[in-house]
Amino acid sequence: MKKILIIDDEHSLVRTLELYFQSKGYTVFSAFGARGGLDLWRENDPDLILLDVQLPGMDGTEALAVAKDENLSGDVIMITAFQDMEATLTAIQRGATDYLYKPLDLDALDVLLEKILARRREREKLERLSHVISETFNKPNQIIGMSQAALTVVKDIAHVARTPVTVLIEGETGTGKELVARTIHEQSSPEEPFIAINCAAVVSSLLESELFGHERGAFTGAVQRKLGKLELAGGGTVFLDEIGELPLEIQAKFLRVLQERQFQRVGGVKDIPFSARLLAATNRNLDAMVKEGTFRDDLYFRLKVFVIRIPPLRERPDDIVLLAEYFIFRLNRELNRNVTRIPMEYIRAMQAYDWPGNVRELENLLRRAMIHSRSDVLEFDLGWLQRVECAIGSAEADDELKSLENIEKDYILKILRHTRGNYGDTCKILGISRPTLRKKINDYGLKELIEEPE
Repeated sequence: MKKILIIDDEHSLVRTLELYFQSKGYTVFSAFGARGGLDLWRENDPDLILLDVQLPGMDGTEALAVAKDENLSGDVIMITAFQDMEATLTAIQRGATDYLYKPLDLDALDVLLEKILARRREREKLERLSHVISETFNKPNQIIGMSQAALTVVKDIAHVARTPVTVLIEGETGTGKELVARTIHEQSSPEEPFIAINCAAVVSSLLESELFGHERGAFTGAVQRKLGKLELAGGGTVFLDEIGELPLEIQAKFLRVLQERQFQRVGGVKDIPFSARLLAATNRNLDAMVKEGTFRDDLYFRLKVFVIRIPPLRERPDDIVLLAEYFIFRLNRELNRNVTRIPMEYIRAMQAYDWPGNVRELENLLRRAMIHSRSDVLEFDLGWLQRVECAIGSAEADDELKSLENIEKDYILKILRHTRGNYGDTCKILGISRPTLRKKINDYGLKELIEEPE
């Protein structure tokens, strides 16, 4: 960082900062108003900009908005008074790197400069070695993955979607059980309703009414008839998430629904036909619950006509890059970002992590990272990366000391082995051209380590 621009209307402060930065060897440009500051910004391409919020005419946040619209570069530190919290928030939202309060503390400024320099070094390092994100994810709800485990789930969905049978979807929390259920529905009866209910999210006293509906006067507070989820589903799909949380007394009533394909509203006497397909999901071991007596064996056997097991994310590390690309592609639109690259060391960390929260945890991590990302390169919370390194353990200690080139070499080799040497598939995953891939294979001496390319 060599060029610094100061935009502030306090002449004494500007002079103090000029002397301070010049003593450190920086080239300093100064302006006492926003418009003159923007002119200097355009002409000199400064590395750091100290921008006061309170300026005559155009204020600092407006000047920052103009700079961002014109894609002017440089890290911006806003200078603000304590009472300007709203302006501070606006500045951060418009792309300011950080802020300092008046009166300025030069020690605090030193600390902030070092932090910005560290961020810039990290960003430049990550930009040199990053994975380019594909833009082929056009559908909003896709089952993403190229691992054998993911393909097995897709095949199971394809087979069962053509039939009306009950399906039990098993998987840990966050693996995407509802996504599988919705995909089955879309492949079988997309024109009909998809009705989902989380058995764990509704108190047991209300769950029966939610499922079956009730007649007026059935209980205190039932002032009018209510249609339940089973009735609202019509000829579509009922998805019962966390069915292991279903109370035993409701399990008995639900068994009748599956056996006789009809039910009664709470307080009613009329049989109502049930014509929807039932999909149930659980993150619990229903077989063990049956043995414990907390889940009815007859209902369990009715549910497990066809079972789809969704593997946890730790069992499908090869899918993590694709999943990350998919979420980033969606989150770019949701968060108004333009992240197009994932640093290779982030990919390595994601593939080494065991993901106790599964796909949902990955999506949440990426959402937080994208909120903090200030360029087209994804920026993770360094604390998360450090926790992952600790979790990996001492077996990975040597790998932590690898150069960026060695990390790239290992990752390219892993992808080449995954694609069995298919250059086209490898280029697609890495986001690089064939000539670039061939050059890297030659540079790293990978030819002898992979199968012959197709």
